Amino acid sequence: MSQIAFSLTHSGTMPNPFSYVEETTQFGALDSSPTLLATKITKDIRPKIDDNEIEVRQVGSHLLYGQQTSGHTYGLGLTTNPFDLPFLKYGSEPPNYTTPTGTSARSLSFVLRYKQSTGTIGQVDYYLKFLGFKFNTLELSVSSQGLAEATSELMGREIAIPTATAISGATWPTFASITSPALSNVDGGNKPLTIGATQYAVKDWRNQWNNNLIIDQFSGSGLADAITVGGIEITGSFNTPTGQDLTQETAMHDFPQVETTFKYIVKNGTMVVNGTGFKLLGDTPEGFSAGPTATNQHVYNYKCISAGLGTS
Repeated sequence: MSQIAFSLTHSGTMPNPFSYVEETTQFGALDSSPTLLATKITKDIRPKIDDNEIEVRQVGSHLLYGQQTSGHTYGLGLTTNPFDLPFLKYGSEPPNYTTPTGTSARSLSFVLRYKQSTGTIGQVDYYLKFLGFKFNTLELSVSSQGLAEATSELMGREIAIPTATAISGATWPTFASITSPALSNVDGGNKPLTIGATQYAVKDWRNQWNNNLIIDQFSGSGLADAITVGGIEITGSFNTPTGQDLTQETAMHDFPQVETTFKYIVKNGTMVVNGTGFKLLGDTPEGFSAGPTATNQHVYNYKCISAGLGTS
């Protein structure tokens, strides 16, 4: 007889996609009768729960006197093969405090619906709620011969205890409603990166938005009472073969370096990144090993002032 008297659960038991909705009435609270939206196409969900304990010691002992709980911190990692701009814009666009809908001024609730046991062989629907979450970082990347991928780290107020009580009045998305193909490096076409007015062949491009969230925890709650977007930093990197021109080598050599624009096409009409205030920060050229074992390429990293997601 097995020592486990209950059936095990996994991601295949989810009857609906991982879903989210804006919090429009109160930070850290799921709106009533929510119309949930799918995070498309979700590859990996990584909840993180930390219990923060303060060690208490006193003279006369090598051991702890005790531990006192000071609060909890909650995180959520997501990896998607994205084609849906509205969800990504919660991580890429600056907050709009006049019309906050669709921007990082709004916090999000996420819901994971899955099946699990509670001591017996049968399984029932459970609901795991992620409340009061905002994007801390969002990284969009495209590798040669690979898929477009978005990796994000979010921070929130609370991940509630799973419950078998259904969310009253909720409208759920279905897996059947997700029909668009995943975007790949092929969708961007030849030379998808434009710096200034010059297009470049690239591989292993990435762009990261870091919202440097400010988390305020006031006495008594043990949870985040407010999460605010801080100073936004936008950085990235790409590889490009040596030999097209000397424009970027010249830009890095110039003092001061002149700001320019950049554009990366993930897929025209679906996902395009447009940036301003672009400057190269470093280059670590490759391809000088004996053999030879690889062609010569520049590995540039950059920073820019702004980078928005659009369709063109």
